[in-house]
Amino acid sequence: MSGPYEGTILSAITLDADDYLFDVAHAVSVENVDEWLWFLTVLRECLSGMQPVIMSDRNQRLLSVVPRVFGIDYHSYCLQHVRENFLTYAGKVRIRRQGSKDLLKEVFNRIVYAPTGVEYRVAVEELRKYKP
Repeated sequence: MSGPYEGTILSAITLDADDYLFDVAHAVSVENVDEWLWFLTVLRECLSGMQPVIMSDRNQRLLSVVPRVFGIDYHSYCLQHVRENFLTYAGKVRIRRQGSKDLLKEVFNRIVYAPTGVEYRVAVEELRKYKP
């Protein structure tokens, strides 16, 4: 949020029986470790023992809090954010041409969607040959 009401909206959503998004919880926060810890602890209590899958954008505060509340087995990363971070990093190592970024995006997609270990290793090796 911006303007006079700065902060972050923390939210938890799930899919309902018809596969529509259903809001479970919201909180307005300054987004620090203590507030994430509070939010996730209250969420865990509300879930009465059900184990959620936490999907995040690899926010450093969340990375430190999720294992404390839910463990690491059910924490995943949003692929869109990981891809954006990957392409941002590519720019930092001087890969800036759009054609090169498109190629990296295609190789990245082959890595993350590889149906077999062999296809995964082939795509990773192709990426390493492009830019070690």
